Amino acid sequence: MRKDITIVAEPRAARGKNEARRLRAAGRVPAVIYGAGKPATAISLDPIEVTKILYSDTGHNTIFNVEINGEGTVPAMFVDWQFDPVKDTLLHVDLKRIDLNQRITVKVPIHTEGDPRGVKQ
Repeated sequence: MRKDITIVAEPRAARGKNEARRLRAAGRVPAVIYGAGKPATAISLDPIEVTKILYSDTGHNTIFNVEINGEGTVPAMFVDWQFDPVKDTLLHVDLKRIDLNQRITVKVPIHTEGDPRGVKQ
């Protein structure tokens, strides 16, 4: 776990399309955090901090801390995210609380380099 990464989240009471648009206009991205036996919480995040993690070497498999006002700091990782296909801006993020004492299953991308020996012959 990367202990040096902490994203500050603000809980949000209002939900819906109009509220999500207002959040994006204010420079935030709507998100939800769930898992670890706790109820889902609607939050808003800074999109710059989120994209830094998504485009890092560990990408969406990065475990980081989310500091939620009123709830404390919890370890989390990305489950799903959505980008605008035209503007390439972040629209929504789903986060999963991680229990550091339990195993998790993640998908790891494998990138091959070069040509196999069978192709060259």
